[in-house]
Formats: sequence, C-alpha cells, structure tokens
Amino acid sequence: MNTIVNYLLEVSVCWGVFYLFYHFLLTNQTTYQYNRFYLLAASLLGVVFPLLEIPLGTATSNVVNPSAIWLDPFLALDAPVAAKNTFQWRWDYFFGIVYGVGLLGMLGYYFRQFLSVLWAIRQSRPQSLSKEKYRLLHTEGKFPTSSFFQFLLWDNTQTLSASEARQMMAHEETHIWQKHSYDITYFTLLKIVFWFHPLVYLFERALVENHEFAADAGALQHPTADRQTYSRLLAKQSMASLQWTVVNHFYKSKTLKRIKMMEKNNNLRWYRYALVIPVVTSLFFVFSCQPDTEELEQQAIAESYEGVQAQIQEVEGKLNVLTKKYFENPGHMMDAIKEKGEKTTNSESVSYKDLQLMVFDEVASSSDYQSFENLLSQLDVLQRKLINLPDAAGVFTVVENQPEPVGGLGEFYQHIMNNMKYPKEAREKGIEGKVFVQFVVNEYGELTDFQALKGIGAGCDEEAVRVLEEAPAWNPGTTDGKPVPVRMVLPITFKFDDGVDKADKSISAVERDQSTKKLDEMVVVAYGAKN
Repeated sequence: MNTIVNYLLEVSVCWGVFYLFYHFLLTNQTTYQYNRFYLLAASLLGVVFPLLEIPLGTATSNVVNPSAIWLDPFLALDAPVAAKNTFQWRWDYFFGIVYGVGLLGMLGYYFRQFLSVLWAIRQSRPQSLSKEKYRLLHTEGKFPTSSFFQFLLWDNTQTLSASEARQMMAHEETHIWQKHSYDITYFTLLKIVFWFHPLVYLFERALVENHEFAADAGALQHPTADRQTYSRLLAKQSMASLQWTVVNHFYKSKTLKRIKMMEKNNNLRWYRYALVIPVVTSLFFVFSCQPDTEELEQQAIAESYEGVQAQIQEVEGKLNVLTKKYFENPGHMMDAIKEKGEKTTNSESVSYKDLQLMVFDEVASSSDYQSFENLLSQLDVLQRKLINLPDAAGVFTVVENQPEPVGGLGEFYQHIMNNMKYPKEAREKGIEGKVFVQFVVNEYGELTDFQALKGIGAGCDEEAVRVLEEAPAWNPGTTDGKPVPVRMVLPITFKFDDGVDKADKSISAVERDQSTKKLDEMVVVAYGAKN
C-alpha cells in the first residue's frame, strides 16, 4: 500500500510541475503542434519517471549496532511463519475496491461512448470522395458535425453558406489529418486508469483546447477562408444537443477564446520551450535516478517492522532456493558448517557467516556464490534494522539484551528435562521431527503468547507448548535500558535412539549442554528403535 501511495505522490508531483509550466508559459502560444507534443509527452513522462530506477553515483553503507545479538538465519529459514486462518480487514482492501469500482465504471462509460460513435457511423450515409483521405458521412441531422479517426460526420441539415460549410469542413479535416483522435484515445485510456486524478482532466482539457486552436488555424489556411466570416460562424453556432467525449467536433471548445487565439500573431518564443529541458531533466534525476550501490543496498529498507519482516522473508526465500540447489536441506549445510568450523585452525575466531561462505564456495558456481554472499549481507542489514522496530503489538524480535531465564539456561533446561514427555501417539507411530515453538517474554519476564509455528503433530506440538507454559519466569529483554516484550523461538526436536532396546522406548529425556550461554535447540529422545 505504501509503495502505491508513494508512486501516486510522485506522479502527482511530476504532473503538477509539467502542468504548471504549460499553464504559465505555453498555454497562450500559437505553436500548437509544439504544445500538443508537450502535453502528450508530459502526461506520459509523469507516469514513467517514478517507475524508473536508474543507478547513479555511490552511497555509504548502513551504520549498525555491532553489539546486537542476532538469530541464526538458517534457523529462521527452516521456520516459516504460521499461516493465519482468519480474515482480517485492512483499509487498503477498501481503497482497492473503490479503485476497482471506479475503473470498471469508467471502462464501461467510455466503451459505451465508442459503441455510440460506431453506431452513428453505421447509421450515417456515406459519400464518395476520391481525393480525400477520409470517409465523409452525412448524419441527416441525427448527429452533430464531428470527426473520429478517418471518419468525418457531417450534419448536412445545417443552414450554412457555401463559405461557412467549406471552413467548417476544413476545421474537421484538420482534426483528421493531424490525427487528433489518437490523442483523445490515449487520454481516454489514461482517464480510465487514473480516473480519480484531477490532473488527468486538466491535461485533457488543455489538449482538447489545443486541438481546436490547431483546427481553427488549419481552417483559416484554406484559400477561401475569411477570418471575420469564420469568427461570426463560431459566434452564431450553439452547442449541439449530442456530445461525445471521444470525438473532435466543431463546438467543443470555448468560442471567445478560440476567436482570441485566431487573432494572435504566430510568433514562436523559443526560450519558453527551451526551459522545458531543465524541468524534464530535474524531474528525471529526482524520481528516476538512484544511488549506485551494492546489490544489498539497491533495495530500499522498509521503516516498519512488518515491512522489514517481509523483506527478510523474501531474502530468506532466495537463500533457501540457493541452499537447496546444492544441499538437500539447510540441515545438511549446517552440518557442513559445523565440520568446517571444527577443522579451522586459525588463531583468530571465524564468524558463522564466514563459515557459511567457505562451505558454499566449495560447492557453488561463482555467480551463485556472489548471489549467496550478497543475500547474507542483505539479511544481516535487515536483521540489524529490526533492533528498534517493534511490531504492531509493540513486541520486539531483536533487542540489545536478550531475555534470559531466572537462574540461567541450565535451570531452564532442567525444567524441560523434568517435565517433557514423548507423546504416546508419536511413540506408537514412530514420529520424529522438529517443533518450533514461538513465545513472548513480556516486560515483566512472563512467558506468554505460545504458538507452534511449525510442528509434526501426534501430540508433540501440544507437549512442547505445555512444558514451556509451565516454565518459570525470565529476566526481560531490554532496549535503551528499558524492559520490553521480546518474541523468542525455540526449536525442540523429538527423535528415537536406535541404540537402546525397544522395550525402553517409553523413557524420555532431554539432551542439552547445560553450561551453554545461548538459547538453542532442545532434543527430546525416546530410547529405542521406531516401530
């Protein structure tokens, strides 16, 4: 929704600048073809400029807090967000419905207009013209004099002198020869898409006026044309009762303004048109050009929690695709990373990201490796962005100081060891797998909002949630020295140990190094082979 709003704002600025330039500098100029080209180009560039993303220059990288604690990206990669079963109404749905109704309404209106014109063409009596590049049709008074592409609809019931008829016909011929119907059709399509935007109608009105000025000028160039006679013809004609918006007709523009424009001298003031160049250039650089950065920075980082989360999910999806291209699943790559870390003998510690890159470099092509490296860097930037971004409920995902169990992780794991049971149904069916349990440690240290993000069923999901619900309180996480609610995810793996007799299968335990300082995966073991 924000992207659409930003695009419409940028389109509005472009159109507004272009229209104001035309209104104050070009509207009274008698260079009609130049004005026509300007209005068409300006309306199109106003739509196109905000869509372009042309790299330009360089940008500095994001400055982040190096002391933050981050989740393992592969842990998040293996834990998709649970789908919501309930529909939630959002305001952008309302605006989407309103836009859709308006779009269909305008589409129906102009479709009916075109059908009406085509019907009028079929109902009119064709005349044979051998030298003209259009088809002359007599309307017998049913439709007003007008032009539509190569058709000239002539109301042959009008009371006109031969000179007046010739000049009026020359007016409509100018519309046809200069192909004004294409301009009207283009603006009809623009109005259907941007039916709600007032600047579209201002552009169209200016273009229609320019068409009439150009047609009047064309009519006066006829050998038998007389300016005074033509002016009197404009003044005495009244508006026809039937008017189509998709055609050009003799009565369409303001009569007095048309007479005034005919009396002006055709003096081209080039300096006014030369000013278009800096205007177009400025708008192009403002709305189309972006700093040329590394791939990780080419995508703007969202400012809301939901926006950053969406970007993280997108990056994680791309990482998952690359990982599965060379590994059967992320777990295999994690095993390879662990093995690589054990073999590393450098005196300096190697970061987890460097181990990931080393493992991936051994199996991937150079292009995939570059993409993988860029994605990891982008993921790191996005995760760091989350440090000060709570979600709509005010819950953080990453904070400066992560929550910790009162008494340490050792007591927390001991609680799970003493209370966790391998569900009977899972043992009987031989079900193994990993359950990701999400919970919130609120600002008071209470564990709330439990949810199995991804489970294996057979009672394992419920058992994992049950034990965590009974866990003792934690010390809350803090940001800027203040306690805040933090969302946590704990993976709990249920598995069998084939090395123990099947009769002891009912025994359960929790394998865990209780000396660890980091919340990590729990493994619930049922000793004995699977059925």
